Amino acid sequence: MLGFNDIIGHEEIIRHLKNAIQTEKVSHSYIFTGDPGSGKKLLAGTYAMTLQCEEGGTEPCGHCDSCKKAIGKNHPDIIMVTHEKPNVITIDEIREQIINDVDIKPYCSPYKIYIVANAELMNPQAQNALLKTIEEPPEYAVIMLLTSNIDALLPTIRSRCVRLDLKVVDDGLVKKYLMEHLHIPDYQAEIDASYAHGSIGRAKQVATSQEFADMTQNALRILKNADGMEVYELTEAIKELSNDKQNISDYLDLFQFWFRDVLMFKATREVDNLVFKQEINYIREQASQRSYENLEKILDALEKTKVRNLLLSFCSLQSGRNRMAKVVGVRFRNVGKIYYFNPKNYKVKPGDHVIVETARGVEYGKVVLAPKDVVDDQVVHPLKEVLRVATKDDDEREKYNRERERDAFKICQKKIREHGLEMKLIDAEYTFDNNKVLFYFTADGRIDFRQLVKDLASIFKTRIELRQIGVRDETKILGGIGICGRCLCCHTYLSEFAPVSIRMAKEQNLSLNQTKISGVCGRLMCCLKNEQETYEELNRRLPGIGDTVTTPDGIQGNVQSVNVLRQLVKVVVEIGDEKEIQEFPVGELKFRSRKKKVKVSEQELKELKDLEDKKGDSKLDD
Repeated sequence: MLGFNDIIGHEEIIRHLKNAIQTEKVSHSYIFTGDPGSGKKLLAGTYAMTLQCEEGGTEPCGHCDSCKKAIGKNHPDIIMVTHEKPNVITIDEIREQIINDVDIKPYCSPYKIYIVANAELMNPQAQNALLKTIEEPPEYAVIMLLTSNIDALLPTIRSRCVRLDLKVVDDGLVKKYLMEHLHIPDYQAEIDASYAHGSIGRAKQVATSQEFADMTQNALRILKNADGMEVYELTEAIKELSNDKQNISDYLDLFQFWFRDVLMFKATREVDNLVFKQEINYIREQASQRSYENLEKILDALEKTKVRNLLLSFCSLQSGRNRMAKVVGVRFRNVGKIYYFNPKNYKVKPGDHVIVETARGVEYGKVVLAPKDVVDDQVVHPLKEVLRVATKDDDEREKYNRERERDAFKICQKKIREHGLEMKLIDAEYTFDNNKVLFYFTADGRIDFRQLVKDLASIFKTRIELRQIGVRDETKILGGIGICGRCLCCHTYLSEFAPVSIRMAKEQNLSLNQTKISGVCGRLMCCLKNEQETYEELNRRLPGIGDTVTTPDGIQGNVQSVNVLRQLVKVVVEIGDEKEIQEFPVGELKFRSRKKKVKVSEQELKELKDLEDKKGDSKLDD
């Protein structure tokens, strides 16, 4: 592994990272973003190596034990997060490699560093799970997310990380690197650098690729000899290009480089700035034969062809997205999230039980949505299949697991008391294949439950997962009766929590009394969200308090109060020397309609802050 001084380009980012080390202001989380091959992994790796270096400078020494381990990629405190599936990083992988590991202090270094390559592959559940660690990391933790698609990361992730954008490297620097480090000939390095568009990684790839070398030679053969080719030869060459659909954009790039060289030589008669210097004789010949107008038309046509090719690729992708997929909706817990599976040839209906494979293992679920076709874009790929319709043996096994959960709950409670942990156990759950036992708990803060996990693992002889949930999740599991006298919505039909805020209560003209607007869980009642849309529509038709309105008699007055549901407005009007209050239907009044802002004082927000749940996230379905 190289040091910062050996990295080509990215001077600003390197300066920022060195300054962070020097001033001891190392951030707990970074996002390195740039095109594939831009050097994200090299920068992150060098930064990690420097942070752990025993010399403590702004460059890795390369000689200490820490640097040697980093170079050998076996440093215990520099963890490269891996994933089994090529197109997704799952929540289980994030939990196992980061979340459950981060509380263990570094083995031999000042920092514990996690590098997540291709971070855009993290699914929303994985990102949400990682978010809490990013928000409240241990003082020694540093998380580096490397991505070529920053928009695929959640806004909450992006806002909490230091973002470092890797810009393209000057072609001259790329060429110099290829010549000095890979010993590429001058003329070939020129081509490779131009083609790489400022990406060192891409330049190295094409410089060492025999396929690209063959493609370049083929393109040059056509360009140099097109005028003298027989019809059949030209046809065969074009047919070869048509068959090589994956590389058609690369051919178009090479064609553009060639005709730009011809145009540049025709205009300047200089060779130094040409990409294909070694072909100067052919370039000189074509420059003398072609007019400026002809060359400009060729370049315009090539650019349009590239755009058309890009659009065709995009349309192909879109058509793939618009394909329909046959799915069946399955739930794994009471009023839980619905997951899609491929029903195959099984004839299932709502109420049937099925056996499916999930990220947690083999699971026993209930069909809640009959087989239907949905847009392929709405499905998380790869779409897993229903393994089988549940048999009597499966039903009995599920029943047996539920009985075992009660015993597991009691054992875990006992162990929590023995360890003196400030946590409240809510539920215990066996996966269908007994591959894992999950324990759900609530706590005010972070809990060090490592020893508890070890004890439970020795008792149950299987994988143990302790999952901290919120008070809304707790209420969803346990159930209860709301102030309306009915069973709680979250326990009966509400599959996902909606974000709720104090502003909703204010807009609905409710008293900001904690006991009146909070539910059993101690958070704002979910029904505030249910009624919010109606209140927004009704409030939109009404004037604001203090606004000036004109009555049916043509008298102007100020709004004293409004009745949202009845759509009535009380107006203070002056009749002679006296003021009186009159009530009118809103339809009889004239006023300038404007969007009303709901004001909540800082004092109110401070007092009722604990009631809000603006995210509405659930930890049960992660």
